[in-house]
Amino acid sequence: MQVGDVVLSVVLDELDKKVLHEICRGIYSYDDLAKTLNVTRGTVYRRIEKLEKNNIIEKKIMAIPNYKTLNPSAISIGMEVAYDDTEKVIEALKQLPHVKLLWKCYGAYNVVAVLVCDKGSEGETITNLRQLLSTFRISEYHVSVGFDWDKVDIAPY
Repeated sequence: MQVGDVVLSVVLDELDKKVLHEICRGIYSYDDLAKTLNVTRGTVYRRIEKLEKNNIIEKKIMAIPNYKTLNPSAISIGMEVAYDDTEKVIEALKQLPHVKLLWKCYGAYNVVAVLVCDKGSEGETITNLRQLLSTFRISEYHVSVGFDWDKVDIAPY
């Protein structure tokens, strides 16, 4: 949660984490959640309200696609971006519709992105990405193309 320029940490207990995990897996009715978590419907309702109030989740109509069935290509890229260009690279990558996951990190790379595209368009997607990245100071990057989906779990816990 953010108040002005100060970011406040939201403490999630084990039940909050379980609720978050289950709704990310696709359980969406309060009754189903209550049954799965062995709590009352009211408890589930209060926990979801808490998660919404603290901007952990948003209520939206969403679907969780079956990536194994759809079988698109995933492209992961790890980049070592010059410190002064990091925010610019992040902002540029945020604008690309193929970019699905993006984070700053420590380790071999300081920016990592995962893109998803249709099978057969990997080359074009990588070429467009390289063209965009050529305008920034990136000392190193590695690109990997995934060809089979073995696990997709978007739940953080």
